[in-house]
Amino acid sequence: MKPFRTSLTAVALVLVQPLSLAGGAWAQELMTPAEYAGAALRQDAIHGAYELLDAPELGLVFVASAPSFEPGASGAVYALDRDDLSIKRRIQLPRRAFALAMDHDSGRLYVGNTLDGAVTVIDAQSGVITGQAQLGQKHGEGFEHSRMVAVDPKTHQIYVTSPTEKGALWIMDPQTGALGKRVDNSGLWSAGLAIDSDKGRVYVGGGGIEEIGVFDAASGEQVARFSTGDTTSAGKDDSKHFFVNLALDAKGGRLFAADASSEQVYVFDTASGKVTGKVETGPGTLDVAYNPARDEIYVTTRGVSREDTKGTGKLMVIDGKDLTVRRALSLPVHPNSLEVSQDGKLLFVTVKVPHDEAHPDFYKDQVDSVVRFDLSRLD
Repeated sequence: MKPFRTSLTAVALVLVQPLSLAGGAWAQELMTPAEYAGAALRQDAIHGAYELLDAPELGLVFVASAPSFEPGASGAVYALDRDDLSIKRRIQLPRRAFALAMDHDSGRLYVGNTLDGAVTVIDAQSGVITGQAQLGQKHGEGFEHSRMVAVDPKTHQIYVTSPTEKGALWIMDPQTGALGKRVDNSGLWSAGLAIDSDKGRVYVGGGGIEEIGVFDAASGEQVARFSTGDTTSAGKDDSKHFFVNLALDAKGGRLFAADASSEQVYVFDTASGKVTGKVETGPGTLDVAYNPARDEIYVTTRGVSREDTKGTGKLMVIDGKDLTVRRALSLPVHPNSLEVSQDGKLLFVTVKVPHDEAHPDFYKDQVDSVVRFDLSRLD
């Protein structure tokens, strides 16, 4: 899902200045859209675009849509042709769509209805809604929010995070599509989610003293917690980090965590739980994805903060071997969610338009975008 706006309820012109890695050992100017145009295809077509998902077996890319934040607003999932990004289908939903996950074997598409604490199940081939699971409990006038959704490709179980103050991890039954198990106290602002199917582990990112929770994928039992060591008090106002999104290098035993608080990506060793590296990424750090085929890490930043709401964001391409930045691309205005194709050759990104009328790039009736990058042409 990765909606920066909604996830921060739990916490909180091309740029030309150089970017630097930790220690100041590296600096590089941002590539302008004109400089990377040969590698990119952009489609401006979707109101309220959030997470996307590549389904090469269908020749489609699905995009979650939440056009309005008004109570009771509906949503949609768009199916785009993965070759030219033309709209092939619009699937209307009674609830807003933010997060996406897919069981490619069964053809089921799982849509996270974040603000309603629910998941809608769609047959990806036909676009027919086949079920809906209400996971979040009643909370005031609404429900506990859901956030990320992920499917274990081997067991087909579905996992959903909830970014409450204590945090929750929901495990859905793949046969019934209903809630099978609720794991409470998964960690402050449980948001980021990654699954190691081979090792039977689920990683949940958030804040607090121990920012990463590690859970047994079958039982939901907590088996470990990772900590940066930076937060020493359990109070939510004292949390130094918020790991809003996670990405896993299963073979290399590395977990990448995008930190919305410190504007960095942290690298954890999954065996020891220790921090082994950090990359400075910039204001509005949001999503992170790993591409094992190219040993690259991708990061989106919104380019804005609470203090500065008028910036524009970027896409970073980071070398997985030494954590140096290979490319930094200006991607106006606010890059949001990432999806790496299964063969590692393509990268899909959603890009949000500014909602603040004072933003220099704001104009009426703008729509959000999907950008497809041919990664070989960025080399």
